[in-house]
Amino acid sequence: MRCHLCLKLSWQPLCKTCLQTILAPTPAFRILPSGLKVYSFYGYHDIAPLLHTKHTYIGAKIFAQLGKHTFFEFLKTFELPSGICAVPIDDHVRHGYSHSAILAKATQPFLTPLYGSLRAQNHESYSGKSRAFRQANKRDFIVTCKGEIDAILIDDIITTGSTLEEAHETLKKHGVNVLFALVLADAKEG
Repeated sequence: MRCHLCLKLSWQPLCKTCLQTILAPTPAFRILPSGLKVYSFYGYHDIAPLLHTKHTYIGAKIFAQLGKHTFFEFLKTFELPSGICAVPIDDHVRHGYSHSAILAKATQPFLTPLYGSLRAQNHESYSGKSRAFRQANKRDFIVTCKGEIDAILIDDIITTGSTLEEAHETLKKHGVNVLFALVLADAKEG
């Protein structure tokens, strides 16, 4: 196989050299109006072609590598108590896999993924849509995990923050204490 970026021969879709150079994460955060702190590792435009692979077979491998390269390495810097859960946003399987579930899996062993615990009932595409559109067409999440747990939200991109805010508020109503969120890319960065 060849590296998806430099086209050199590689055992993985992203070679070690590209991960250490082109894809060296630059952690940043923003705080949403709801008070949720969202950590990101890339500007959206810096990795947009990789994010767009989420609907392809190779995307599953790319998301697994990016999750280990960012979320896993980031969580190693914390001294988190045991029992914290990773809640992937709407990890419904489409196109053969769920990119948010793959990212949640990359948080192990630091977090315990709760697959299928936060599912959207509205599957309207938000791609390229305004904040007003997103607020008028809420995800209408269903929560299936028990309350009284600490959790970290997991997603691939933050654009306006409306999905993460809705997820945060929905989980709070169900007694889930959301500590912060992790996303690969921030559309306001890069």
